[in-house]
Amino acid sequence: MVLKCVKKIVTVQCASIMRRDNRYHPGFVLMCLAVVVVVIFMLGIWQDTLATQKPPTPSPLSVNPLYPSTLPLLNLPDFAYLINNDVCDGSVFTVVVIHSHPANREVRDTLRRNIPNNDLKDLSMRRVFLLARAEWDDQELYQQTPQWRISEENAEHHDIIQGNFKEHYHNLTYKHVMGLQWVTRYCSQAKYIIKMDDDIAVDLYQFRDKLKYKYSDKRNTIMGLLQIEAKPVRNKTSKWYVNEEEYAGKYYASFISGWAYAMTTDAAKAIVEESFKWPYFWIDDVHVTGTLAQRAGVKREGLNRFYTIHIDHLHCCLDLPNSSDYYCDFLAGPSEGDLDLLAKVLSHARSCYINPCQRRPLERSVSRVCVRAKGGPLAPQGPGRGEIIRVTRLSQLVDILSSSRI
Repeated sequence: MVLKCVKKIVTVQCASIMRRDNRYHPGFVLMCLAVVVVVIFMLGIWQDTLATQKPPTPSPLSVNPLYPSTLPLLNLPDFAYLINNDVCDGSVFTVVVIHSHPANREVRDTLRRNIPNNDLKDLSMRRVFLLARAEWDDQELYQQTPQWRISEENAEHHDIIQGNFKEHYHNLTYKHVMGLQWVTRYCSQAKYIIKMDDDIAVDLYQFRDKLKYKYSDKRNTIMGLLQIEAKPVRNKTSKWYVNEEEYAGKYYASFISGWAYAMTTDAAKAIVEESFKWPYFWIDDVHVTGTLAQRAGVKREGLNRFYTIHIDHLHCCLDLPNSSDYYCDFLAGPSEGDLDLLAKVLSHARSCYINPCQRRPLERSVSRVCVRAKGGPLAPQGPGRGEIIRVTRLSQLVDILSSSRI
């Protein structure tokens, strides 16, 4: 089309000049013809060049930063977020990441009601719940959870981070590293991460104050319930059985319990980087805050005196005389699935945040005067896991006792 237009223009111009001069000099005619030929030749070369060139590739549409097309997670080749949220706007001191099963909607709502987002924002804190997929009805104690329910919940609260792997206790390490990796990518301005399980009653108000005013200078550190010389469970009937191929050592590296701990963000970055260098191990707190932290040079510090393993201690925090005037002695303790207790402990913590409470005198501490408790105060370096197992042989009982720290 362009060639035809140029040819016509040159021809018309030559004819116009010849009519104006009222002459048809042979030399002039030949010159006009030569010009036309040269123009046609040059335009032909130009068109051939364009035809052989590939059309320019259009720029791709912008990828949503919350849903990157490639994002490795340990040894998962196709990891992706099913749900992600940008909650870390503005100044953030601490981000709280909570491990939760998709079926635990009621537990999450209890946490949301009793420690509301407005309080957290006032304290420069943010909170997200870490979930995986649970469309399958194959897990004891948990119900099948269709994806539309999770999406519906997130549409209401915008606080869920969900990976595309299956929800299972053997996949908890994926969830654990996903949470740390999410913070380093989407909330990197935070000084601290508080990681917790949704069935642990955690006084986030007191925890934040300790991090802010007592431990603000910490670097490359994890602080929480420190476990030392915990042994792998070699009893094959145990849910926590670990064979020698999975973990060959006699003792686990010293680790921080995944119940509830605080980690500096620089430590999280180091652990995430280290996580790609070593084989997967499914006991998440052992692997993440123990093995990986040790290999990455991350310090682990025990705050064991602020934890309790006894649910009765939490009851006593609420039921002892004048309890409403006192902070609970513990930052964290197990609710054991009692949502009423969880709500009361968190409500009491919030009440002491709104109207500051007093510290209990040492002689009147909960661990000393709580008559409900079935055991003494927490051991200096904390307990291991405990569970009820049927024993069939005396030698089996010896193996169990030798591997327990209860």
